[in-house]
Amino acid sequence: MKILIKDIQLIDNKTWKIFGISERKITSIQAYFNDSREYVHPEQKINIPFEQDTDTDTFTATISVADIAKYSMADQETDWKFKVNTDYPYTNLCTDGPITNKPFQSDSSLFRYQFEFPLGILTLISKPLEVSTHLENFSMDEQSVSGEISIKPSLTDKLFEARLLLKRRPTAQFYLFHEQQQVFNLGAVMNNRITFSIPLKDISSQFLVDDSNVLDAIIEIVPVDMEKGIPTYLSISSEVKPTVSQNRKVGAPLLAILHAYVTGSNRLSFLFKKNRQGIATLTQLSDTGEEFKFQLKPESDIKFSQSQIVAKRRDKKDKLFEYNIEQTWPIKKGLNKYSASISKKDFLAGPVNKADTTWDFYLRSEDLPDLPIMVPDMVDLSPLEYFDIANDQFKAKITKNGLRNLSCYTIKTPTNSESVTKIAIMGTDFSYSAFNSRPFFNPDYEEFFECSIIQSHSSIISMMTEPAKDIDLTNYPDIVEQRRPIIAEDLKKEFFANLEASNPDYFLIDLYPDVVRPVMWLNDKTAITLSYVVEQSQLLNDLSYEKIVDHVDNEAFFHEWTKYADQFISKLTEIIPPNRVILNSGGFTTSYYAKNRAILEYKGKMEIERNNYFWNRLNNYFMSKIPEATVIDFSKKPYIGDFNHPFGQSPSHFESTYYKDFLKELIYITQK
Repeated sequence: MKILIKDIQLIDNKTWKIFGISERKITSIQAYFNDSREYVHPEQKINIPFEQDTDTDTFTATISVADIAKYSMADQETDWKFKVNTDYPYTNLCTDGPITNKPFQSDSSLFRYQFEFPLGILTLISKPLEVSTHLENFSMDEQSVSGEISIKPSLTDKLFEARLLLKRRPTAQFYLFHEQQQVFNLGAVMNNRITFSIPLKDISSQFLVDDSNVLDAIIEIVPVDMEKGIPTYLSISSEVKPTVSQNRKVGAPLLAILHAYVTGSNRLSFLFKKNRQGIATLTQLSDTGEEFKFQLKPESDIKFSQSQIVAKRRDKKDKLFEYNIEQTWPIKKGLNKYSASISKKDFLAGPVNKADTTWDFYLRSEDLPDLPIMVPDMVDLSPLEYFDIANDQFKAKITKNGLRNLSCYTIKTPTNSESVTKIAIMGTDFSYSAFNSRPFFNPDYEEFFECSIIQSHSSIISMMTEPAKDIDLTNYPDIVEQRRPIIAEDLKKEFFANLEASNPDYFLIDLYPDVVRPVMWLNDKTAITLSYVVEQSQLLNDLSYEKIVDHVDNEAFFHEWTKYADQFISKLTEIIPPNRVILNSGGFTTSYYAKNRAILEYKGKMEIERNNYFWNRLNNYFMSKIPEATVIDFSKKPYIGDFNHPFGQSPSHFESTYYKDFLKELIYITQK
């Protein structure tokens, strides 16, 4: 039985009164929508107060303009619908004929509102104002970066404030995504203009992740009584454009260069580059046979204190690298030079090495960033040879890298092998599809392996929290039977008990769930993986939760994830020896074989590459905490997707050769 709307009235620009008729009892009315960016989010809901007169079968609901503004999406249109009594499938407020209402926007709002009736369903459209910001003048000096910005359309004075957001791209080509950000409050908007002056010394050192970092300038316009505003890139006119390209040095402790430039889309961005080359110089390196002796010299105006030499291991991060593992040695201060000795026996000792890996040397000193050690032409490293390290498991050679800085290259020494067969798996199709007996995969895998347990599509964060209670999956027939265990095992949190009981010889893991799937915190003790199975079920909207940690902000996700990854690894290695852990580095493909075997690219290539970049970061952190583990890395091999994949074509599903070679690699690892 439909519940019909008969009239809509705007009261004092603060509320809408909805008048309707209903022959059934109403217990609740909720405004709701689903945000589908990145993934399908649980419904955003607002309880709508109402009054019902059962004698006349009429009701009146009151919708707050402020509540709708507070919860609407700031950067795209929000379509609010209104459900009655929350039973599924929903009964929405509807109309049996046209209802006159005018678009509305208050002087203090950034949204324009309009009620519409697609298929007769009452829908409140909240559309953000099309705000644009334009750089009218710009300057940089040794102390600050300054400018004046105009805003369109016209805004009422003192009712809006502006913020300047500097957002760092993960890599220069990922212009749609950002990681670190810094917010500068610019004050109230007056005469549709704002000015800014940002001290260079106040720019965060957190932006200096790589040697060169792109920072996009974004202006956010915010009503004074709201926390959420509308973001807009800062565009540049042709008149101002010639004044933008400028460089300024930023001194200690940042030791960087800030370069302002205009992007190809005529927007303001900055290149924030480390400026640390040549501050620490190698003056002598000698090999005594048992140890290396270093002599270093700083720039004349730089003073080192409590100094160390640091060797940092490069770990792949898309086309770049990052450091997660390091080893340090003390430096002794002389009259006008610094010296250090490194024993070959202790050099890169312990489970920190990987085959074909570069380590970079830095000088670390109090109150300064780590400084690369430059190797001048007068210091000849060519006579140095490979030497044994890590109990003869690896060989190392000290050399000068392409940036003329001190590095070391390591290679693996062949080791003896031994046979193993029983394997536990935590991950996704990237890993456990290799243990599928279909012809496309590996029909003979059981001759080599027994899968003791498979924990499918569970986040590490979820596995380290308490079990979820009072969730009855039998109430959800939209979850097919073969997929129900994915959710059930994630809710029960029995992974470690099952792992220990299964007594595997090896443990295989891929981090796909943590790369792309959100984590839903039901309360402060329990989190669940918002897997694709949950997302496709009504369960998504029925779950009561406190917060969701997702990949809209990968940097925030990474910081939360590392805490639980530490706990996970600690508990894992109580059950599985670290050298029996195998990390499948995974990674999505950007292309596939079509039905006619032509090679085509997937849509959304930048998003796929951004996910691979983040996957690299999670892999690197995981391996930094369990360096004894073995890595299967197929990122340099030419595997792509396949139209004929038994589970469908996607960036996660590869050609048949991938799974066959993956099994071969596992056999090599476990039987060597």
